[in-house]
Amino acid sequence: MPNTQAPVKPPASRPWQAEPLSDVLLELDSSLEGLSELEAARRLAETGPNELNAKPPRTLAQMAREQLTDPMILILLVAAVLSALLQEWAEAGIIFAIVMVNAVIGIVQERKAQSSLEALRSMSAPEARVVRDGVEMVVPARDLVPGDLVQLGDGSMAPADLRLVEAAGLRMQEAALTGESVPVEKDASAVVLPGAPLGDRSNMAFATAIVTAGRGAGIVVATGMGTEVGHIAGMLEGDEELDTPIKRKLASFGKILTI
Repeated sequence: MPNTQAPVKPPASRPWQAEPLSDVLLELDSSLEGLSELEAARRLAETGPNELNAKPPRTLAQMAREQLTDPMILILLVAAVLSALLQEWAEAGIIFAIVMVNAVIGIVQERKAQSSLEALRSMSAPEARVVRDGVEMVVPARDLVPGDLVQLGDGSMAPADLRLVEAAGLRMQEAALTGESVPVEKDASAVVLPGAPLGDRSNMAFATAIVTAGRGAGIVVATGMGTEVGHIAGMLEGDEELDTPIKRKLASFGKILTI
């Protein structure tokens, strides 16, 4: 049985697809018989639930306040007010229009990011078939941990990122991750290079991918925000902090106005 002492928290960026299955099992301290219930509970307490992070959505007022309190935006607003006081109506109107357009674009982008995050969370599998203590059982997908042995069947969804140990005519739809419209054939024994793109990792099954044919089984190598879909969720969650071309142009324009 797997060792119950060694902590298991595999790095998300590890190229599991390029490692021999024996090395994967050794690194995750698992086996083809799965984990014990006791070990799974211990790992769950260590790694946390298998789910995407969720933070309360911000209100329209909060988003607008953030857009309008940026230092460069404040400079532009002051410039617009001064232009109006000097009766330079054209300049004042142009500056106000730029500020409003920037605010609207920022709010729309953040709203889209929030909607995309909710869509990703709604795609997650609610349950998973795992083997624990040598017995196949159904558990909540949020309770999966690295090292769990997951069974996949026709119509099921991968509840986490898996290194396949078995694939019998297995085909999976990965459009949400790769954009490929046709199902991908999986091969547990395939040799895949470390830098291979997601669509070419035929010995892996990624969270949210749906089985369209065949059956298979895989060892969980990443859960929650450590999965490939979790990486996407992380980027969307931080989207409001990303720089944009219009922000850079406004910053440059603001500096010129200040001078």
